[in-house]
Amino acid sequence: MVFEIDADVDPVTWVKRNREDLRGDLHRHGALLIRSALRPDFDAIVEAFSGQLVDYQGGAAIRSRVGKTTYTASEYPEELDIRQHSEFCYSNDWPMLLFFQCDVAPTDRGQTPLTDNRTLFRELPEKLREEFARRGLLYVRGYGYNRTWQRSYETDDRTEVERLCAAEGRRVEWIGDDQLRTYERRPAIAHHPVTGEAVWFNYAHGFHISRMDSGIREALSTSPEDSDAQLWPNNVFWGDGSEIDAETITLINDLVERHTVQFDWQEGDVLIVDNMLCAHGRRPFSGPRRILLKIAESYAATQGGQA
Repeated sequence: MVFEIDADVDPVTWVKRNREDLRGDLHRHGALLIRSALRPDFDAIVEAFSGQLVDYQGGAAIRSRVGKTTYTASEYPEELDIRQHSEFCYSNDWPMLLFFQCDVAPTDRGQTPLTDNRTLFRELPEKLREEFARRGLLYVRGYGYNRTWQRSYETDDRTEVERLCAAEGRRVEWIGDDQLRTYERRPAIAHHPVTGEAVWFNYAHGFHISRMDSGIREALSTSPEDSDAQLWPNNVFWGDGSEIDAETITLINDLVERHTVQFDWQEGDVLIVDNMLCAHGRRPFSGPRRILLKIAESYAATQGGQA
């Protein structure tokens, strides 16, 4: 849902005044785009809508902090697609809200496509939907290539990494002197805590090794020591560890693309995404592009404890 705000209206004041209605709109549509003739103050917009910010420690994306509570959107190689996903859907806690702001608008592609996770759940063949709900998933993540565990967890302390992973129910395996692989079992289907709707809430279609062609391997590799067997960034299996066939993953990705929409960024745009209702991604681009990110409202905190 797009809101275009006139130059004589302060966007921060407008968000404060309409906050409850905007939250209702977000639950109906999954994402809101606020486009103002005045470039909104990103911190103030987020504070007006939520203010309950959380960190990105342990996330799968390659990103950097910009100030205390703001990150760059993924620094994944610009020539590659970032597949549709919901942040931290592979964890036992996740942010409910994502806030993006266009700092430097791309001139060549670079859109942020959006997919309704409710629609995706409904459109999956019933037998496949039931299989994902019954079997769940096992995520295996390696910290090599161009995403080290130090960068992902924002620490050089292995003990701190183990503490953070234990809090997430994530099993740690140290490889050699200073390499890491983790394992975590998660559901594939979730229910939104406010709307009660069932949603496709996993990243099987993006993490699966069949989606990683040689071009992606070459773009991500930074060391001859990188190997798929040890440090490939992401893979996913059925919850019991058995392999998911590539045909199933292809079917899901075809559905994702069929139900995805996108828009062209303009400088100053603010995009608010309900992380459970709506998946997002990134189209390839060339030239300048800088999108900022803040994440807010821990799911576990909204439930009064661990998810």
